[in-house]
Amino acid sequence: MEIRASLPLAFATGLVLCSVVALQADASRFGRNGFSGNPDINGGSDCTVCHAPGAPLPFVTIAGPTTVDAGTVNSYTVTIVGGPAVIGGVNVSVSDEIGELTPGDGSTQLIEGELAHTEPQAFNGDQLVFSFDWTAPNYDTDVTVYAAGNSTTGNLDLAGDGVGTNSLLVTVINGFEDPPPPPPPPTPGLIELVPLAGGFNAPVALANAGDDRLFVVEQRGKVRLIDGSGQVPPTDFLDIEDRVKFNNSEEGLLGIAFHPNYAENGYFYLNYIFDPGPGNDRTRVSRFQVTADPNVADPASELVLVEFNQDFSNHNGGDLKFGPDGHLYIASGDGGSGDDPNNRAQTTDTLMGKILRIDVDTPPGPDNSPDCTLVAEANYAIPPSNAFNDGVGGAGCDEIYAFGIRNPWRISFDRDTGDLWIGDVGQNAVEEIDFILAGSGGGLNFGWRCYEGSRENILNGCDDSYVFPVFEYLHAVDGNCSVTGGFVYRGQDFPELQGQYFFSDFCNSSIRSLAGPVNDLIETVVLPAGEVLFTTFGEDVRGELYGADFLTGTIFQITAAEVDVPGDVDGDGDVDRIDLREIFLAVPSPADGPDDPRDVDGNGFITRADLREAFLNCTRPGCAVN
Repeated sequence: MEIRASLPLAFATGLVLCSVVALQADASRFGRNGFSGNPDINGGSDCTVCHAPGAPLPFVTIAGPTTVDAGTVNSYTVTIVGGPAVIGGVNVSVSDEIGELTPGDGSTQLIEGELAHTEPQAFNGDQLVFSFDWTAPNYDTDVTVYAAGNSTTGNLDLAGDGVGTNSLLVTVINGFEDPPPPPPPPTPGLIELVPLAGGFNAPVALANAGDDRLFVVEQRGKVRLIDGSGQVPPTDFLDIEDRVKFNNSEEGLLGIAFHPNYAENGYFYLNYIFDPGPGNDRTRVSRFQVTADPNVADPASELVLVEFNQDFSNHNGGDLKFGPDGHLYIASGDGGSGDDPNNRAQTTDTLMGKILRIDVDTPPGPDNSPDCTLVAEANYAIPPSNAFNDGVGGAGCDEIYAFGIRNPWRISFDRDTGDLWIGDVGQNAVEEIDFILAGSGGGLNFGWRCYEGSRENILNGCDDSYVFPVFEYLHAVDGNCSVTGGFVYRGQDFPELQGQYFFSDFCNSSIRSLAGPVNDLIETVVLPAGEVLFTTFGEDVRGELYGADFLTGTIFQITAAEVDVPGDVDGDGDVDRIDLREIFLAVPSPADGPDDPRDVDGNGFITRADLREAFLNCTRPGCAVN
């Protein structure tokens, strides 16, 4: 991940500090992680992601030893001098979680491996000092220390705060252990598609309800299901075509998510476009409930949660996902047209061009009520770590979790790590995959319309820090035009696919995977273009992956392709004693043609060399020796 700031994208260890108090958002008022300037966390974002400029910048210094012995405990301080100098705070992180951070006193606390203030701290004169300890690892390494300090007016708002940065290099010597090896990237594996069920009309979303069924969203306004045996019941699960605005383009019923406690409460959520009458069409996010029949939902059970106007008929986003925090995440496009003419994605008083996050379980109160919805009733609460948690009518819409998004077509959470992956459709040049590390607080700005991917687009008024994609690709190459975001495979049936992120493109319909560290992803085409046109991916309750072919209406399971194993004479997928016996009995003799599986080295003769190579294959992963 990359940001438009002068922070090195190194895979180095770093201690990073950031003052994040005096925010309107209560999320940072009592400590916050994820905005420390660490290049391995949120792309190196620091406090400027949330805090607006306008005040004098403070000067930040980091004091402590620059050469330390392995395994020792060392004390550091960060001093913030100048700026508004009323109150401030701190966030400390260590990239790659190397070493151990410890609070220096009661003013700081540990949050998911990082240090943050416990509450806003007052400046003493014009300076504020935070202290902490860091236990060095048991091996030699260089540690880059990044510091970002915020000095605020104490008004608990986002305006007029000063943010300063600095860095320090720490060298660890006299190590007595070898450093841990970096984890190897998963081996990209080819895939095969196995039809599960067909007959669907314009499928655009797939989801499971925590059981063995798979639910299919049809863009015109229906939800249908595939049962555990692969059958499609004749009765729709839900039909709301009477209230869905469908224009044969980007409007319609666009997203579905089942409540984490669906088995108990029967709640699920839909995202669709509807026409309220004269004026603009609207995005609507509503809750529905299943009937006594588990295969039929009640269309009259609709409880509208969120509504907001759309500028144009395209760029609606529409995906819904529950995160590992139990909150509902809503993918919202920038309102449409080209180049975001109303600058919705960068404007924080609108819900367009954002990733929204709401709490559908907590009753709203005076401090966490809905902010920017057009719905009169308050039917959800605002999570405390959203970007702008300042109450109704404040500096930004409290529903916003991240912004600077153009048209997020499919988002997903890695069910193992909790990381959020976002496929954001580009305009004329770049398609992008964005990434938010699990546990990150709100406020990341992914740059649109200032940037398309990492390319400059319209820079007028662009003075924020922007998180660039973890992966991007060009329209000019292979006929790409519109990314379809997917999922990280975390199923159990195909270990060779484990950890890979699968995605596609609406114009170049090949299926691709990304594998390896998130800051050094490797792309592999795992299925060539022309076989299917996936408009969405989904996973079942076991983590197995599926895709929906928009053209044929068929739902496919994604499986690993069978790979020939040299020496597998009987073709059962492995090399065992039976295969070795067949080769042994044929030694020495000419091969029975160019495709004789006993001729492992392909030289036309069956020899002891073939037997030796086949025997070696029995020790490889996936080869069972009987």
